[in-house]
Amino acid sequence: MKINFSKIFYITFISIFVSFLYNHFNPDGLELVRKERILDWESDSLLSSNKLDSLTTSDILVDSKRFTDSVKTLEKNNVVDTFKEPKAIKINFAYKLFNDGVKFIDARPPEEFSEGHIRGAVNVPFYESEKYLNAINSLNKNEIIVTYCNSKDCDDGTLSADEFFKMGFKKVYVFVGGWEEWKKNEYPTSLSNR
Repeated sequence: MKINFSKIFYITFISIFVSFLYNHFNPDGLELVRKERILDWESDSLLSSNKLDSLTTSDILVDSKRFTDSVKTLEKNNVVDTFKEPKAIKINFAYKLFNDGVKFIDARPPEEFSEGHIRGAVNVPFYESEKYLNAINSLNKNEIIVTYCNSKDCDDGTLSADEFFKMGFKKVYVFVGGWEEWKKNEYPTSLSNR
């Protein structure tokens, strides 16, 4: 029996072409090239963004009580409405939210989390989130949460924020600088004793 390689090639080529064509026009088709996810930055309406960039740790501590009171007043009056999608935040805004007791979600793998994390953060690794349903269900979907990963080059924090948003969380921030920037600024951490 003689194998006709040209027929096999044409059948394979046509099958692949039809599959790509079907995938392209299918509303639930798979993305062949991942699009870059671009987050909107928090407008920092409570603080001017120029001031945020120039704040020092002592400025943050002095303004923290006033900021906390402002956030609580706005939330009580329902001014802080639900988001249309997660919003990106900078280190100073993240630190203010931390001081206000906002829950931080560490999207890194458990091994990295156990080596050190933002004090009080909950570990919900993006690639294993289905194993952490108890931790997720213990969070209030109406309260602000902040997700993060290692650094601005890591997108697990953003992907995790998108997942939390899809689960019904209404106010999700992504701390873009992540663990590396938090450590660099010497903000409160939980480090391993190794």
